[in-house]
Amino acid sequence: MTIYYKNGFFDDADGGFVPESAVEISQDKYIELLNGQSQGKQIIVDKTGNPVLIDPQPSAAHELNLDTLTWEISAEKQTALFAQRKEGLLNKLADKADQLKNGLLAGYPQTEIESFYRQEKEALAWQADHNTPTPMLSQIAQNRGVPLEILIEKVIEKSAQFAVVIGIIIGQRQAFEDRLLALKTPEELTSLEQEIEQWQLNAN
Repeated sequence: MTIYYKNGFFDDADGGFVPESAVEISQDKYIELLNGQSQGKQIIVDKTGNPVLIDPQPSAAHELNLDTLTWEISAEKQTALFAQRKEGLLNKLADKADQLKNGLLAGYPQTEIESFYRQEKEALAWQADHNTPTPMLSQIAQNRGVPLEILIEKVIEKSAQFAVVIGIIIGQRQAFEDRLLALKTPEELTSLEQEIEQWQLNAN
């Protein structure tokens, strides 16, 4: 069996189809190419038509220089790609902030989450004027079997704690955003992206 390459591997065993202008390669070369491909390399054809291994194309904006077998990108395309990566990281940063916020609410029923703004509003109004009606909190206190005053105190305390943590998330997100907008090189962008991916809530 003889192995050939032209945008893929072929062999002539038992009259197997081999495309016109395919090049013959050795068994050792065949194994080398397969191993390289399995390790993330890309197989391309050089100027002589022979398959060689190169690093994967970094982006669609990069073009292959067949003389050096390296990927190149023009300054104009580099600028556009950098701006595109920045925009993508801004979106990823916003998503990460939302994930951290949602983590604070894990374990709470959706009904309770949706009602908390009303609970907080009633609690603060009652705190300012004890004659203010508290229809929702009164029902919660009655069915829970706790004094209304104690429940209102807990709601206000929980609201304050939540506000502090949300403030931390917003502040950290904005700090990341300020750094992101000031970045000048792809290497700095990659480093910041790794920081954002590892970002965990630190409420201390």
